[in-house]
Amino acid sequence: MAVLADYKIRVIARACVTRYERGEDNIVDIVESYNMGEENEVLVYAYIFVIRPDIEQKEEQLTNAE
Repeated sequence: MAVLADYKIRVIARACVTRYERGEDNIVDIVESYNMGEENEVLVYAYIFVIRPDIEQKEEQLTNAE
């Protein structure tokens, strides 16, 4: 799949953050639900963690706890 335009990455990242803030638990599941390919997912995660670095910390804590 082709790399999405920057504005599309930002829109999807903000949509993911909105869903997360409204109660969906796992940011990974949220991002993967958009089915956009690994390269685009990496870009979305990068933008998510820039605007909401606390989400990354929570995901790391969950991963380390397992």
